[in-house]
Amino acid sequence: MALRRHHAEPGQILAADVVRQLAAGKQFLFADIGETVLRGFEDPVKLWEVRWAEGSP
Repeated sequence: MALRRHHAEPGQILAADVVRQLAAGKQFLFADIGETVLRGFEDPVKLWEVRWAEGSP
């Protein structure tokens, strides 16, 4: 699988897998956007796009 560099677009929130795990059970949805290389990290990091659950405030 090829690694891509991801940059958040205006209004978009990208989160690491640890954030997704910490938010389990909350009113958030996460869409897997793959792994990317981040400066300061030796290994690729899995990124998720944060989305609001329907009907949340």
